[in-house]
Amino acid sequence: MLTLAPEALAAIAAHAETTYPDECVGLLLGRLDEGRKTVLAVYQAENRWQGQVTLAETDDPTSRRDRFYLDPRDYLRADREAQARGLELVGVYHSHPDDAAVPSERDRVGAQAIGGPSFAFVIQSVRAGRAAELASWLLVAEGATFEQEEITPWP
Repeated sequence: MLTLAPEALAAIAAHAETTYPDECVGLLLGRLDEGRKTVLAVYQAENRWQGQVTLAETDDPTSRRDRFYLDPRDYLRADREAQARGLELVGVYHSHPDDAAVPSERDRVGAQAIGGPSFAFVIQSVRAGRAAELASWLLVAEGATFEQEEITPWP
């Protein structure tokens, strides 16, 4: 279960709108308590995708519209910021420009390198430059698939 503070929710939406039509990426800072994650802040990272992998002949390897790269140094910076605030990293977020807030195969493969079983993978859909639906996912079955996680309202 995931709860997002209004400020965190607004920051994710704004980040997705600002980077449109490219994907944005960032980390979720908060608290983990008995399987419940509360996101109190976000760490906005830069999408550092530079065409590392081509998946098909028709693929544009430099496109940031359907992929992102989270630099490990940004992950460490976010972790340090979380610790300095008495928080921890509880997840990651990214946007899907003009697409649903549903993880792709590319997302699944990338997620295997980022978190553990309770790590939230939040996707912010952004359509025509405006934030749309938001969903949270958990990587399950030893990284084989995603399962949607409930997002609960802020108290």
